[in-house]
Parts: sequence; C-alpha cells; structure tokens
Amino acid sequence: MKNYRPLLIQDIHLEMPGLKVHRLRLNRHLPEARWTEHSHTHDQLIIYLMGRGQQRVDGALYTARPGTVIHVLPEKLHAFEQQAGRHALCLVVDLEMKTSRGVAHVCDQLTADQLSETKSRLSTLFRHPQIERKEMSLRVAAVMLDILDIALKAIGWLAPVNRFSAAKQYSISKRVERLLETKDGAEVDLKQIAEQSGYQQDHLNRLLRAECGLTLGQMRARMRLKRAVTMLGEKRPVQEIGEAIGILDANYFARWFKQQTGVSPTSWRR
Repeated sequence: MKNYRPLLIQDIHLEMPGLKVHRLRLNRHLPEARWTEHSHTHDQLIIYLMGRGQQRVDGALYTARPGTVIHVLPEKLHAFEQQAGRHALCLVVDLEMKTSRGVAHVCDQLTADQLSETKSRLSTLFRHPQIERKEMSLRVAAVMLDILDIALKAIGWLAPVNRFSAAKQYSISKRVERLLETKDGAEVDLKQIAEQSGYQQDHLNRLLRAECGLTLGQMRARMRLKRAVTMLGEKRPVQEIGEAIGILDANYFARWFKQQTGVSPTSWRR
C-alpha cells in the first residue's frame, strides 16, 4: 500500500443489529515478532494486506498472506509469527459479532478483486492527516462498512444477496477453492480444509458433489495438478514440484501426474 503509516482509530461506535465496531488499527509486524499468545474479551477481525506469516488461533495454524481474513472469537488464544520477506501489514478490527448470518468460519481468503477493493477503500483514510479526529468519524464509518461487507461475507458471517433472488451464500466450491489456494505442500490437509470451511468432511463432500460434481479430494487433486503444471513450465525439478504440492515421494508423484494427464511430468515438460 502506498503512503502507509501506522493508524489507530478508537471509539468508532459503529453499531448495527448483531454487530458493533469498537476500534481499528493498521499494524506492520516487526521482524522480531514471535509467538506471543494472547486473547481478548471481544471478537477480532484480521485482514492481511501484505507479507506472509503464520497465524495461530485456538491451537490451529493458518497461513497468512495478502487477502487472508482471520476471525478470532472472544477469549481464544491467538498469535502471529513473521515469515521471511516483506513484513506483514494487516488491518485489525476490534468488534462484537453477536449473531451469525451464515456459516461463520475462522479463516478464508479474499479474491484478488476483493483485496484490491479493500486496499483502495482503506487508502482513502490516508488522504486525511487528521483522520483519527472525532470529526472524521462518519468518513471512517463509511470506509469500514465497505471493508466489513467484503470480509464478513468471505468468512460466512454475512450471506451475500443476489439481486435476482433471495439471500444467497457464496458458492461453497468457490470458498473451498480459495482455501485450497492459500495452502502449500503438506498444508493441503482435507480435514483441515473442511474444518476451515465450517463443515464436517463427509457433509462437505455431499454439498460439493451437489454443487460442482467433485469431492473435496478431487478438488484438491485439480488444484495440485494446476500448480504442478505451472511449476513444470518454470523448469523446476520434479521432486521439488511434488514436495511443493504435498506429494513427497517422487515416484508416486510421477505416477499420480501420469494418471491425471496421461503422460509423465518429464514428457509434459517437453
């Protein structure tokens, strides 16, 4: 984000049925950031804008990257650890979320367009050097409503409304695809993906079959193949590619790839 500066806006007092926003801050995690577990008496919504790291929430570990949205429930221990590269920049919103409008889950990923829109709306706050002043509270509230509309729909707390029909949730398969896109290698665990989507794995498989004709495992295979093909085009070693998508045995990866495509990885590269 251009023109970044630390930002803390207290006492927002933005309230609507089932939701009350207390404050927001824009944080850049420092290099020395390590596990320092803590909790709050309120909900917390964390939207990662830049950088990478790992976010632990109530014992579960989530990969944090640009567009990751984390919902931390009250009294749940959580912590962040920085990874190598650009320092993580995130928007943290302290709020109360009393009533779920959909199937809320802890972690989800914004699309590229949603992330771009979030950054664009947030950047408007930096045009005003005294944005923290009480007189600017209406402008802050307008920006926060736009950002929360995106983030709360992403985690399932709000159900998006289709103008041609009644309230309609985002496609479950699209939500699962976004989750799969945030995972690397061994992180692509089916049970964990199901938990983060808010469903039991068997139930999620039934919903996915009804919606797109694929099971969770088949969606993972499709995502793995897409990544493998991309990395083959980058001339990366076959064993490294297998490890990157979560198949550690090089021979098994070669057999799996041929089963998916009809040719071996080396033949595909040629």
